[in-house]
Amino acid sequence: MQQHPFVAILTRLGTFVLVMIALSIMIFVLARVVPGDPARMALGPAATPEQVNVLRSQMGLDQPLAMQYLDYVDKALRGDLGMSLVSQRPVTTDLAQTVPATLELVLVSVIFMFAVAIPLGVLIAHYRDRAVDHIGRLLSLTGVTIPSFLFAITLQLLAARYLTNWPIIGRLDHGLNWSGGPTGLLLIDGLLTGRPDVSLNALQHLILPAFALSMAGIGQITRITRSAMIENQRKDHVLTLKSFGVPERVIIFSYLLKLSSIAPLTIMGLEFASLIGNAFVIEMIFAWGGFASYGLNAVLQKDLNAVTAVVLVAGLFFIVANLIVDVLVTIIDPRLRRKEAR
Repeated sequence: MQQHPFVAILTRLGTFVLVMIALSIMIFVLARVVPGDPARMALGPAATPEQVNVLRSQMGLDQPLAMQYLDYVDKALRGDLGMSLVSQRPVTTDLAQTVPATLELVLVSVIFMFAVAIPLGVLIAHYRDRAVDHIGRLLSLTGVTIPSFLFAITLQLLAARYLTNWPIIGRLDHGLNWSGGPTGLLLIDGLLTGRPDVSLNALQHLILPAFALSMAGIGQITRITRSAMIENQRKDHVLTLKSFGVPERVIIFSYLLKLSSIAPLTIMGLEFASLIGNAFVIEMIFAWGGFASYGLNAVLQKDLNAVTAVVLVAGLFFIVANLIVDVLVTIIDPRLRRKEAR
């Protein structure tokens, strides 16, 4: 008996809600037990103890930890994530300005990963143990082992040397007249507002950082795709198709590729979280000004509200990515619905 996909999605949503609650409790507690007084750090060493105590009271740090958490959850459910001690603005305002930049960078990186890794994995699996396979495995190993910041710096230097007109910092050219769009995703906003020049310029700025950020994922998914293709080539139904004289091109693209895409999709949730975590290095190198670098500054400044919000948003990204992956894998492989229905 198969479980209806809608029921499977609801089950996963319930699990993810529990994960978000556990994550919120964990980060809330950790942000408050680490050494350092947030009120003192916000006011500076010249502030008097009375001023520090007043700010601690305003932040609710003089209340029991459980009361602080309940108050935070109550405000968060109403869209209030508190004030940033560093920027002196609502955290939601900071997130609205920084999240789209990182989200766009990560999404383009994911596109690069699949556009490069899946075809490369299929190619080297087809030419297993030949020169193409050896070269492909060497390239994938290079992507996995070399850190993303080294790729980023190398790409910047190469672009500055050989592509003198290619942008290597920022999201848009400084001379471009642009007042913003509804989503904060420049590729989409340029099209929505009738400014394809903005979308094209944003794409030029995205290529280098997105490629540098995606290199580790490209190497990982290439290796996984190759292994899955080789393993599935030994399946009985694939051998039967070959014995019936079905063209190898048809076998690869109509049967093997669908079966072999399950493993890369499964690992994609973890890769998405890795992209969010590694993006701060890329953002610093390319002066991107996104969510990841905002989170790093929040941690260094012990900006409690910002740190908590950043971790929750990152956790939400991870959960949504895994939900999408679970749904896609369930659609591709009906056997998973049968297992869950037992």
